[in-house]
Amino acid sequence: MPQRHSKNNGSSTYGVFSYHERRQCEFMSSKKSRLGTDAQLPFGYCHLSLQPAVDPVVTPSGHIYSRESILEHLVTKAADLKRRRDAWEAEKDSLEREASAALARAEAAARDNFDRAIAKVCEEPRAKAPRVTSSTTALVVVSSEAATETTALKTVDKPDANFWLPQLTPSASGKVPTPEPPRRPPSPTTGAPLRAKDLVPIDLRRADSAKATGGGGADVRFLCHVSNDEITTQPVVFIRSTGCVMIEATAKSIGVLDSKICPVTSRKFKDKDLVRLVTGTSAYAASGGDALVVKKYRPGGGGA
Repeated sequence: MPQRHSKNNGSSTYGVFSYHERRQCEFMSSKKSRLGTDAQLPFGYCHLSLQPAVDPVVTPSGHIYSRESILEHLVTKAADLKRRRDAWEAEKDSLEREASAALARAEAAARDNFDRAIAKVCEEPRAKAPRVTSSTTALVVVSSEAATETTALKTVDKPDANFWLPQLTPSASGKVPTPEPPRRPPSPTTGAPLRAKDLVPIDLRRADSAKATGGGGADVRFLCHVSNDEITTQPVVFIRSTGCVMIEATAKSIGVLDSKICPVTSRKFKDKDLVRLVTGTSAYAASGGDALVVKKYRPGGGGA
């Protein structure tokens, strides 16, 4: 017995495309991918130059930069913001002058209309009241006046309701003002305002046993100041007042976060001196979460 036509590949029950055809058309749909370890910046590397930090400094957000790179960024952005602010202030003054001139023109037009209306009223002679002979005649007069007024109103309002006329279409209200530029240059990573005095120097101790990479360089690793363990993807804390860099698990195990005493210098520190440094994540599914998932939107539609 022949197979039913409903089981054919082109039927609506099983879809237009087969699995193989859908896989061939995946280039038309959005793609989602999870970043691996090779896409993560190792700890101790500059977030601008993507190289091991030279004369490293830390921002309040916990990002590490080379001092030369971050200062060059701040100087460049500060000069750019100064030019943008000068242009914004000039545009603001121009818009204020235009608004003042438009208001003055509107007031002058209102005064002229008022003067013309007063002159017209003074020049026109007073009309005599019509003599009413009977109630029927008065009713006819009032009805005719009301009909005249209604016709006049319809005549005036009718063009205004027709929005297809070119002279009645709404127009744009001039130039859109430029938003006010920020006063301080932004951080290259977080976008928050950043000052040069917010940068804190940090002592990063390099590990002697660095793995050789295929690129001819060295995989530079840095050590915890307390346990001498290599810092890879572990959470790391930094004490700004003492310059101590510790793995957070080590700091919790020896009670540094509770006693508020630096284990290297034995000096006390405050909560505001504790900065959690930004580290990379591993390629495991439980590491990073949605922060490692990237999606590329392609509006061509799906092939499935």
